[in-house]
Amino acid sequence: MFEKKILILIFLIWNATVCAQKKTTTDFNYKVTYELTYSLDSTDLDNKKSEDMVLFLGNDISSYSSRAKLIGNTVVIKGNSAHTSKTSITDFQYVIIKNFKQDFLAYTLQIVDDFFYYKQKIDLFEWKLHQETKVIKDYNAQKATMTYSGRDYIAWFTLDIPISDGPFKFNGLPGLILEITDSENHYVFKLKSFEKLEPKVPFKTNFKHYIITTKEELKEVYNRYRRDPFSYVNNPNIIISPKTHQKYIKSFTELLAKENNRIEKN
Repeated sequence: MFEKKILILIFLIWNATVCAQKKTTTDFNYKVTYELTYSLDSTDLDNKKSEDMVLFLGNDISSYSSRAKLIGNTVVIKGNSAHTSKTSITDFQYVIIKNFKQDFLAYTLQIVDDFFYYKQKIDLFEWKLHQETKVIKDYNAQKATMTYSGRDYIAWFTLDIPISDGPFKFNGLPGLILEITDSENHYVFKLKSFEKLEPKVPFKTNFKHYIITTKEELKEVYNRYRRDPFSYVNNPNIIISPKTHQKYIKSFTELLAKENNRIEKN
């Protein structure tokens, strides 16, 4: 119930901030939660992290993000100090919206007060189906494989849930993807739960006030922000000496360099 309220609140904020041009509306009928285990640093692959990722499903629209992104950067107050709740910290700041009726997916990202997105066709993947099967959380699952953005993937989907969707950008199989992993196990998605939403969760979005860009340009802007957020924000109320500024840039650049094993290699 708490997550539903948070989700509705986020969508209301989006709709108040991003006014309608061609509004996309739906009711989400289902919520799928995956555990994602991943390695961001290719030089330290034993250092694995995990997050819960959430896929909301409507008739023609779905929305995918980290669970922490839904919760937001909640500040917890304890005594005279404040900190960001651990449950709201994420390595994945984007939201992916798939529009099956209009045959596109939108990768959206907010950087400070700027909203960006780029579009791709839904049918990004050339799947090969295999006869091999197994049971995943009481669902009969079938194996499928494909290659995308520099990685080879093995997926397990179920005809028991005839919804052609899955975590991240993955879709296009005859049933819901329950598990998917790249061949090196750098990114492993596993089903935690599949829930029918009662009541349904309303969803509305549009892109009038988003900045449309390309995948390459958005990556460049985001990396520039990550290396030097002070210059990106350009807030006159933030006063920092040039020497300290350069120290921050060096520190942020080193941190970003350790995130060299993103899910999409190209």
